[in-house]
Amino acid sequence: MKIAIHQPNYLPWIGFFDKLDQVDSFVLLDTARHSKSGFVHRNKIKTPSGPLTLSVPLKNKEYPINELLIAQETNWQHQHWKAIEANYKKSPYWSLYKDGFEQIFQQQWSHLSDLNITIIEHIVSLLNISTKLVKESSLHINFGQRNTRNVNIVSHLKGTTYLSGEGARIYNDPLLFKEHQIELIYQQFNHPRYLQRWGEFIPNLSIIDMLFNCGPSTLELIRSSRNG
Repeated sequence: MKIAIHQPNYLPWIGFFDKLDQVDSFVLLDTARHSKSGFVHRNKIKTPSGPLTLSVPLKNKEYPINELLIAQETNWQHQHWKAIEANYKKSPYWSLYKDGFEQIFQQQWSHLSDLNITIIEHIVSLLNISTKLVKESSLHINFGQRNTRNVNIVSHLKGTTYLSGEGARIYNDPLLFKEHQIELIYQQFNHPRYLQRWGEFIPNLSIIDMLFNCGPSTLELIRSSRNG
């Protein structure tokens, strides 16, 4: 069984779902400590003037992800949704997907992880990906830190292969995976190019950019880029 592990990011980019689509179980690492430089609380969409970062305001930034509380002083949900609507309402597949996302943004959220995981589950459903999603916190086990944690999670779930992101190569310990009879492989992500509005193609945006522009062919384009 092939397993991948990733923090539950906000409106994740395409590479997140490329990895998710390649495994049997995808563990959402919701007990990891939040990094202010990461994408757990923010991501980018495209506008006529270039990328726009949407950031969820937080009360407590240096906590485990599942303990992060959303600051309620600003009407951030309305602002994010209006930004998405303004920049994608004329995209080819806006009407197909807008209602589901709008319902999410109309809800009141106190914990960032609940919001992010709901969005991820919604996008997985739209893409018809059959991968099982597992919240690490739901396993109620202390798996340790970083490399040891990943090995222990994969072992606990009876995994035989671990699909790692390329960025983790600097700290992965191949011998540790081998000792636990786990094959360590790396995601080879080729960013698909697709038709966007407003001129030159901009990569590394939230996958909603691709959904609103490519519609039901989104997953097929991701897979064909991977295989090509």
